[in-house]
Amino acid sequence: MDSGHGAQLEYLLNTMSVGVLLLDAQDFTIRYVNHYLQTLVAALWQEPQMIGHTPAELLPDAIHTQLQPLLQQVARTRQRMSLAEVPFEGFLEVRGRTYWRISIEYHVATGQPDQLLLTLEDNTDAVRARLHIQGVHAISSALAGPASLPLVLERILYVLQETFGSKRCAIILLDNSVPAIEPRLTELEESLPESVALTRTARAVAQLGLHAVSQPWEALVDEKILLQAVAREHRTRIITDTRRTPQYIFPYLNHQGEPHRPGSVLCVPIFEPHTNDPVSLASAGRQQRTVFGTIEVYHLRARGFPAEEVALLEQFAQQAGLAIQNARLFRSIDRLARTASRNVRQKENIMQAMPDGVILVDPRWRVADVNQAARDLMGWSESVLGQSLPLALEQGQARWQRMPWSTTNFVEDLERRALAGRKDEVKLIGGNGTAYSIQISYTPIRDELGDIFAFIIIYHDMTAQVADRERIEAEVVARTAELKQRNQALQAAQEAQATTSARMALLLERLPIGVMLVAAEDNTISVINRQAVVVLQHIGVQLPPADDPDEALRRVMQQNCEQLLQSLPMYNHDANQVPYSEQPLAIALQRGESSEAELHLQKSDGQTIYLLFNAAPLRGPDGSIESAILVFQDITHIKLLERTREDFFTTMAHELKTPLANIRAHLSALLAPDLHWTSEEQYDYLQTADQQVDRLVGMINHFLDASRVEAGALQLSREPILLPELFEDLQERLEALISASNARLAIQASDQLPAVHGDYELLISVLTNLLSNAFRYAPAGSAVQLSAEPLGEGPRQRPHSIRISVKDSGPGISQEQQQALFTRFSTFAALSRPSSQRPPGNRQKATRWSPATGLGLYISRGIIEAHGSQLEVSSRPGHGATFAFTLPVFKGKRRLTRPIVPVIATPARGES
Repeated sequence: MDSGHGAQLEYLLNTMSVGVLLLDAQDFTIRYVNHYLQTLVAALWQEPQMIGHTPAELLPDAIHTQLQPLLQQVARTRQRMSLAEVPFEGFLEVRGRTYWRISIEYHVATGQPDQLLLTLEDNTDAVRARLHIQGVHAISSALAGPASLPLVLERILYVLQETFGSKRCAIILLDNSVPAIEPRLTELEESLPESVALTRTARAVAQLGLHAVSQPWEALVDEKILLQAVAREHRTRIITDTRRTPQYIFPYLNHQGEPHRPGSVLCVPIFEPHTNDPVSLASAGRQQRTVFGTIEVYHLRARGFPAEEVALLEQFAQQAGLAIQNARLFRSIDRLARTASRNVRQKENIMQAMPDGVILVDPRWRVADVNQAARDLMGWSESVLGQSLPLALEQGQARWQRMPWSTTNFVEDLERRALAGRKDEVKLIGGNGTAYSIQISYTPIRDELGDIFAFIIIYHDMTAQVADRERIEAEVVARTAELKQRNQALQAAQEAQATTSARMALLLERLPIGVMLVAAEDNTISVINRQAVVVLQHIGVQLPPADDPDEALRRVMQQNCEQLLQSLPMYNHDANQVPYSEQPLAIALQRGESSEAELHLQKSDGQTIYLLFNAAPLRGPDGSIESAILVFQDITHIKLLERTREDFFTTMAHELKTPLANIRAHLSALLAPDLHWTSEEQYDYLQTADQQVDRLVGMINHFLDASRVEAGALQLSREPILLPELFEDLQERLEALISASNARLAIQASDQLPAVHGDYELLISVLTNLLSNAFRYAPAGSAVQLSAEPLGEGPRQRPHSIRISVKDSGPGISQEQQQALFTRFSTFAALSRPSSQRPPGNRQKATRWSPATGLGLYISRGIIEAHGSQLEVSSRPGHGATFAFTLPVFKGKRRLTRPIVPVIATPARGES
């Protein structure tokens, strides 16, 4: 052979999946080995080099002792030898038991020593397929009789051993999963109540390779056996090394006569088989099937299990499940046979004992059987058996008031009624002469194929029931009407209750006061509204999150109310601290008394908060205190209003007293008989009194304006107004005020300002009030600025409004004072009480002071808002104050009524 053909042959030998080995025919020295066989040997015994060695040097003794005689026989006889299915267990961990075809052939080579050609071919798949088919056939053939279960289980283990070489295995089943075959055990099983729950055990019902100490093997079903884990997980479990799972117990294996714990375990579940009907298949798809046993394969040492062995073992587990199901079927057949025997014996007794008349007919409507009650009702004798039903009814002694079926198509009509499940009620005179009201029912009896093989006709005596029914029907009609009325009333009450509950929930949510319901047993909060959470957070109770009252409300539920409130120092009117036990909620919970208290506390920022508490107990049916309801509200603003009211009345008393005293003094002087006054003196006195009357009228008009503002009834007399003309008029009216002050008035207004649209006199009153306040608090020598500036949308556009402002350089107004500045009865002296702490002069350096009614700015704001604008203030302590508002520009034409005189700043008294 040339080198080219040799290379091609060597390439083919190295790429084929058949092992090829050339041995010297004399000493069996290896001359050639292809790549496939060398790879197998290297994987098993880690021998990288085989050329030049003998099989005795490379192979284990167990294999060499079997191969050596075969080699010697072929070398001696020169006859080809072939072994078809040689089992080999060297690949148990990865493939299980494998099967090989071995051929040894003597080869004479020209010019070379004789050789032995050994070929090795893997035919494991074919052998396994044949063994599997044989095993399935053997298992299936064993499913024929009632005592086949032990044989089936043993054959499963045998096939498993033959296919994969599993020498140690067992089938473990739950107790009571295999039906008893012996009659005594069957009767005992049937007599046990289904509700009895006993401790379950598992036992090995078939085994190979187990030690005698584990025969028979039985254990409790708990977490210590693999069956419990497989039943819970519904899947196969593989333990490659049992040393890592010491919690499990296993049967002991037999190794050279000694018991050994398995080193590795393969556990496959045996599932409860289901029928092939659609209902069972759908049910099995919706829920996991029941596990009642396992097939377990054991090995002495730790190792893995090939996937082929696992898959085949799972198929055998299905066969085991079918065998168990087959045993159950045989038990069911036996039970049905015994039941049928009892039924045959009891049939006649039942038929004769039944108070209803029973007639059994065949498919051709011939009487097959009839009980005594039917004979008496129809007046039949024993000869009725075998007759057709129409003839039997015709020859009977019963007289029908009305036949319920057709007399012409009797059989067809009865069949339709039976198939439709109809029931008839008729009246007749029985064979004994008694009148009956009977109910007739027709029932077809079908076999397992659904074919009708008989009909049962039952005559039920309903004479008493019919009479009772007619009476009951009348009562039912009356009761139904009554119940309908009651249901309507109940539904209306439920709807009213639901409406009331919804309204109460809405009322509780919208109440401006806090409401809490506290349990008496543990002081936990069971009901609380949002306003309560807001008030509690405001007074310093830690209810997170502070910026989300709704979330805080959810979190505060079921918290201890006593722990929340007892840390807050509460004080009464006398500034004495009130402990929690003396507060209304504690009094209601502990003493069961309703109470009310007005308490206050001081926050960390120095603010005083006034609260009004009301609490009342809620008692149960036995009179015990179950809970208490606490209602509380922040009355700080009410206290502030009360204080403002007191200030107002004090101020009003003083302000009214002064002009009245002046009027009275001057009038008394004029009326004195012993005093004589000249005409000029009398005129001066009357003029002074008249001025005081004007002052009183002005104060009263002030109150009337405030009422109109409050009611929204302020009437405007709008007209076009030239602001320079208005400022001139205003300056003339305030000349006395300006002269009496130590400040001057500075007016900044262009002569070209367009006319505004507004009420002239009301705007005069607003500016008079603002300028009066400004001059009252302006420092000596300063200027009060009255300015007007146009506001427009562009440099070349006509202004749309005029901004008018009054600015002084007085002590300023704090932010807190600004919030209450435009309310009723608010004055610049809100920090002092006018009755006892009036400052000595018209000004106070730190704060503003006003002896007026406190309605000026409130009325001014109402007037400006009636003009569609807002009265704004801009100030901070020590930097004066600016009051400003805007007026719309008049868009028509106005004829001037008076000349416009330029306005100049008026100096204060004493200035040049």
